[in-house]
Amino acid sequence: MKKLKNQKKYKLICSWLLISGFVSFACFGDVIETKYFKINLCDNCSPSSFAEKINATALFRFDALSKNGSDINSVIREGIDSLFLEVCDALDIKIQSYRGTIVVFPDIVEVSKIASGDSQIIEAGLPSIYVPSHNTIYISFNDATAGMLAHEMAHAVISTYFVVAPPPKVQEILAGYVEYSVRKKMGVLPQK
Repeated sequence: MKKLKNQKKYKLICSWLLISGFVSFACFGDVIETKYFKINLCDNCSPSSFAEKINATALFRFDALSKNGSDINSVIREGIDSLFLEVCDALDIKIQSYRGTIVVFPDIVEVSKIASGDSQIIEAGLPSIYVPSHNTIYISFNDATAGMLAHEMAHAVISTYFVVAPPPKVQEILAGYVEYSVRKKMGVLPQK
């Protein structure tokens, strides 16, 4: 029981330090660098499970398939970068020099702590959020999907591209459109 309390305290302190910017992802396991993102996976999040959850191999563009090695990190790199390019295509926005961060927390509870700590985010209990002040996407490992990640990437692109950000409702409509577009392309829309 005492060990469980200490683990909870440790995670809370790590989350606080992460939000505050005092520590650079010290509480995370694997770090995967892509052309556009630095991905920080939580300690208990295996790269192969993450790749499976976001259906990384389905995200590849044809040119990425030939470059990909058998390494799971390569699969994630190619999948995430291909997804980012799909998001940019759907929005008809090209940002070649973009660099952001994706932090994969174990569950929705950890993501909610980030959401409730940012004054720009009104809702808590979200499986994923993009926080413009951190230029970071926070996503729950348990709930992760390619569509969800595309939605948050759309927020990142919109936030980076526009000098004056569109109203929140417009941003949500655009991000929703991108999510729909990616899910349709992957063939994972709900059947009627």
